[in-house]
Amino acid sequence: MDIAPDAVRTIAGEELTAWSVADGGTHVRMEFTAADGQSHRIVLPFDVLSGLLMTLPRMLQAALNARFADGSLRFVQSLGTWRLEQAEADANLILRLATRDGFDVAFALNQGNAESLGSALLAASEIDTTRTRRPN
Repeated sequence: MDIAPDAVRTIAGEELTAWSVADGGTHVRMEFTAADGQSHRIVLPFDVLSGLLMTLPRMLQAALNARFADGSLRFVQSLGTWRLEQAEADANLILRLATRDGFDVAFALNQGNAESLGSALLAASEIDTTRTRRPN
């Protein structure tokens, strides 16, 4: 569907108020309140939402970079829980990371990824804490 630039309507969202899975898992419905106080709903197919999930961290980082030109800040969440699972389809591991407030993401780790991550975590205790630290 082609939309002329002047036909695009901007809605300034203020608060996500609800979300639900629709159409047997093929779509997700999100409801939010706009700056004008009106309620709005957007329905996205699974694939679009998945693409958005992959893009959101870059969007957040770009916004921080625009606000803080030195590039020193990172959008960071505190880790609540983590879990390693064995993938059924192959030899990969699945690393699930979650925050206390419900953000949950999973990564497939091949053997090389797992070994590299394990080595980095073991070496973390040797990190020089006197060097300049990233403020988050």
